[in-house]
Amino acid sequence: MGTKIIPSSLIARTALDEHGSLLDIERLPEESLLNYSERLFDVYANRASSTYEGLLNGINRELNLKRDDILVINLRGIGFGYLDHPNITITQTTITNNIVVSNVFDGTNVTISGNKIIDSTLSLNENELRGFSATINNIVYMVKDNTETEIILNKEIQTISINDTYLVKLDLEPGELVGLGLEIGNMVYRIKENTSNIIQIEDGDLLDNQNITRYKIRAFNPRVDITGATILLYKEYQNKYNFQLEKKIKLREDVVFHKDIIDIINTLKFFEAENLKGSREDIFAFTLNRQSSENIVIKEIVPASKFFKLENSNIKEGSVRFTEADIFLRETLEEDVIKREGNYFIDYSNGIVKVNKTPSGIKTVSYSWNNFPFTVRQSKTVINPFNKEDSKEFLFLQKEMKRYKNITEQFKSSVPKMDMIEYMAELLSIKPSNWGE
Repeated sequence: MGTKIIPSSLIARTALDEHGSLLDIERLPEESLLNYSERLFDVYANRASSTYEGLLNGINRELNLKRDDILVINLRGIGFGYLDHPNITITQTTITNNIVVSNVFDGTNVTISGNKIIDSTLSLNENELRGFSATINNIVYMVKDNTETEIILNKEIQTISINDTYLVKLDLEPGELVGLGLEIGNMVYRIKENTSNIIQIEDGDLLDNQNITRYKIRAFNPRVDITGATILLYKEYQNKYNFQLEKKIKLREDVVFHKDIIDIINTLKFFEAENLKGSREDIFAFTLNRQSSENIVIKEIVPASKFFKLENSNIKEGSVRFTEADIFLRETLEEDVIKREGNYFIDYSNGIVKVNKTPSGIKTVSYSWNNFPFTVRQSKTVINPFNKEDSKEFLFLQKEMKRYKNITEQFKSSVPKMDMIEYMAELLSIKPSNWGE
């Protein structure tokens, strides 16, 4: 016997049902009052509208579906350091890292195991030596990780003997960090230059951050986009014409379950992922909601002050637009806008703005900013607008044209893929066949 559905006319109405009628949210057959009350509260928490987010909110609420956070994508640090280390010095624009670890293999305090140097005399911070090199018998190894007393190398250690020595030091290639980001607390600076042990930033005042103990090297202007067909991970994104793509993951082609996405991301240099669903393996990756790590603030009131902070940090350079044009006429790269030519200065890393003249307090500013860690959400509701290129790629086979005027016309949508056929079959199976009855 199937589940018995009680007609809504026979369900005893309550005060909640009256409130639901006012909100145009009717109680579902056999729905508990507790669940019904949660759906009613959801009307105020997740507003329905004609936007993508609004459609998801409305559809999920009507069908009693929920969106889940399933994984977190974060920026992988490709180098670490602790500013309170005695061998690290800071100036206004540079960090000099002179950490040196040197000792003798004696079989007691210093031993080896595979690719690990185990030194009981050390007291390191975790991952402190990532990006360093270790020299043993004139053979140079890269340091992969470290614990408090262990230095983990990326290769097996060659045969050594008692009284052999090892030396660990920061050993960067000159210029290898140029264009990457130096992250200290909530502030991110673009790296201008580096030597083997000195990191120099373009602008900023590092002396303000000596009370923060940790720094990290990572991508400077990264971005993650989740579309109807793909996950795009950019190590640098200025606009749709200027970007550096680290990885493109095709949903339902490269992966089936969300754990497969995590496995791929964790092989990348600039990104890493964390599973929020534990050991569950039955969560399909192709029901991910459209999302982007880049957020857009359309309007934010500019206060009547010559010094103020925007509500967000990690602001995208070139995206800031002030409506009070006479006050914010010319941006200067120098922080001292009072004495130098220019109207205003922005520290994009922390959102601090300094202005020559006092704004009115009634005009607005718009800008884009990046948010990491980035939480990926999914629900069983899938909305794929057919006019989007990524949706066409997802639903139709792409035929390469022999002649085309520009790169956007190189591929044209042709016959439907199996995904498209499945979608249409599902839509046609809905009863009644005449929608709106």
